[in-house]
Amino acid sequence: MKTLVVLGGADGSVSVYQRARELGYRTICVDIRPSAPGVLHADEFVRLSVRAPERIASALAGRDDIVGVLCPASDVGLPALAWLTRHWNLPARLPDLAMRASVDKSVFRELCAELDLPGYRAVSGAPDDDLVKRARELRFPALVKPVDSSGSRGVVACAGPGSLRSAFTESVAFSPEGKLVVEEYLTGMHLTVEVLMRRGRVAFHAVTERTITPPPYFVTTSHLVPAELPSGVDAELVGMLEAVCDRIGYPDGPLTLDAVLGRDGRLYLVEMGARMGGNGLAELIESCYGVDVMAATMATAVGDEPVLAPREPVPTMVQVFGADRAGRLAEVCGIDEVAAHPAVVDLRMFADEGTFVRAYEQAGYKLGYAVLQAATMDDLRDSAEVVRGALKFRLDDVAQAVPQP
Repeated sequence: MKTLVVLGGADGSVSVYQRARELGYRTICVDIRPSAPGVLHADEFVRLSVRAPERIASALAGRDDIVGVLCPASDVGLPALAWLTRHWNLPARLPDLAMRASVDKSVFRELCAELDLPGYRAVSGAPDDDLVKRARELRFPALVKPVDSSGSRGVVACAGPGSLRSAFTESVAFSPEGKLVVEEYLTGMHLTVEVLMRRGRVAFHAVTERTITPPPYFVTTSHLVPAELPSGVDAELVGMLEAVCDRIGYPDGPLTLDAVLGRDGRLYLVEMGARMGGNGLAELIESCYGVDVMAATMATAVGDEPVLAPREPVPTMVQVFGADRAGRLAEVCGIDEVAAHPAVVDLRMFADEGTFVRAYEQAGYKLGYAVLQAATMDDLRDSAEVVRGALKFRLDDVAQAVPQP
């Protein structure tokens, strides 16, 4: 029996467990939370932090069925993935620089500067007087981010230098390393890039047009593919991706990146993760291009050749659902109507009625998502508007809903 160790059981990983089972793999979910959504879909559960690779290896010592390690939808487990793939002598190992560029935003910024890619000013370090001094030299507004978080956790908008210290205090609470990056805010089209590298070349990539919430949270609300890019930008992007992967020594495997097509027409890479993206991106890409990113990633992880045969894209969107405030989820209205809509090809909900939910201020607080597809972009946008209007979340009073410790 072939077994995959999956680091993390958050909602973004559920489809990975399901697809692995369809492909004939057993799965082991590693997560510190027994209530993590992925636990119910895994064949085995190891209750450990994904930040503790030595303990994970000890818990699974003597196993001869483990053929690969995956870390879907979050960068947190990538250091453990790198350690475990070396420890178990697995075929798909994560190079140290690829791991560090994924888990430390300041490393990726330095990498882009070294490669002379289009850049913007940023400074990083501990949240002290020196970082305040260096950050004051930036153009505002700026963003303050933990160097080592994902899913928009700890991202704080900073309108001017006078707000730096308060932004530091808020943001650093989300950084295990206690380190921040302050960067100039880019305006333009926000993009996500999903990539599969093979032998040092971009074997497949998809670019989504990403819609985000306004300040102060900047959380993804939708992905639209194919993104409408100006002539020449896509070819430029491929060259940038291959340059980055050559520098970090990452010839094979998945890659997810955030990027911005600036108002100046230049393409800026913002951050990367040597993994698959979350928020339904794998389902989005398969619906649009016919490419099974999850199966391809698993094949790469176990040393097999991935199957990549993209078709002409069909306009497709992921619409993310979230609550506008915290409370007890009393009722979800419109699910049947949304599921029956002809444009909806997949609908996934992650919160049950009666549970406590949080305002959608982080990617992990989403209540669900739908994948929609239509013949034209206009039809797709019209359908998404209908779906957003049909699905309603009724919450109980916040004061009565706050969970007790």
